[in-house]
Amino acid sequence: MSSSVGRPGSAQQINNKVIVITKGDRTCAGLYVEWCEVIAPIVPGTTDGTDDLFYRRLRYHAAAMTARSTAGVVASFVLLINVAAAQRNVPPVQMAPPGDSGRRITDDGLLANYFPAQRKGPALLILGGSIGGLSVPTNDAAKALQAEGFSVLHLSYFRGPGQNPRLELIPVDYFATALAWLQRQPEVDPTRLGTIGVSKGAEAALVVAVRHPELKAVIAALPSSVVWPGIVWEGTKEKIGSSWSEQGKPISHLPHVPYDPSKGGTMADNYAVSLRALPQHPEAVIPVERIAGRLLLVCGELDVEWPSCPMSRQIQERLRGKGRPEATLIAHKNAGHRAFGLPIPAGDPRLDRDEFKALNVALADGWTKAIEFLKAAMRP
Repeated sequence: MSSSVGRPGSAQQINNKVIVITKGDRTCAGLYVEWCEVIAPIVPGTTDGTDDLFYRRLRYHAAAMTARSTAGVVASFVLLINVAAAQRNVPPVQMAPPGDSGRRITDDGLLANYFPAQRKGPALLILGGSIGGLSVPTNDAAKALQAEGFSVLHLSYFRGPGQNPRLELIPVDYFATALAWLQRQPEVDPTRLGTIGVSKGAEAALVVAVRHPELKAVIAALPSSVVWPGIVWEGTKEKIGSSWSEQGKPISHLPHVPYDPSKGGTMADNYAVSLRALPQHPEAVIPVERIAGRLLLVCGELDVEWPSCPMSRQIQERLRGKGRPEATLIAHKNAGHRAFGLPIPAGDPRLDRDEFKALNVALADGWTKAIEFLKAAMRP
């Protein structure tokens, strides 16, 4: 990776292109960087033609942060990269192996890891986020759910071998095929299905749940209330279409709108500005009132990737307005875009840092409540 990472209070420069990475769980207003613990797809081609605005905004923000760091007011990390490097350094695709308790599935055109329960019972379709493939954290979560008595299908829906390299126009029929496959498994009670999605996977889970009344439980973690444009990691000069499609046609989405770079800010700020145009694009709203099963929303108030808590509340408000049962919302005050998943294990050196201790409190709380929710919603 053609980049340089500065220590707190330092700054280096490569071709005058900068991305700010702030301290702690509010990390990574930029590229995939392993030590940041947060993944954010700001690369050329992901912002509906507003890339220059993103880079100018980030450059402005970096200058302000660096100036304050020099004065000893704040500590921040600054990653400085050039645009060409941004295009080359896309996050690696993980294809986590199923291990001893699961098996790789390629039936019916699917690409997934399947973790069957030991006894016949409920089953879950689990969807990761914008990195694609079969990520290790989501795979570990699937194994943990298996240990709780669920059969779990961890589905790759883009960037896996032979799959679309873009998160763009992904057919919702593909998810329907996965659910149908799950229902046919001998250890699965076909009347007790649910789905879990995280980030873009949560957007997918909601889009799918609207179309599948057989789902008894839906967990949308760090969700969106609307359909957004897709994500193209390798960069493109072309306009990016909807993330999802149905019967060969794009599902209506909310376009990104330009954002004033002089204001600084994060990816979540740009999404928030884009949401202001929602009255002009009501067709982009996910019609969550059509979801038949119980719904659990999980968000992080410190989310700088997109405004998961405000969008979660939009989902709640829409359900109220349509006279539908309320969704349960877990909003973590001290967590960001990593506010859902397995807790960090004891002894992990990250737990020596206060921000990760706070994050782990949120993870432990959210995971416990998620298991309780699933068992209650999917009981016979």
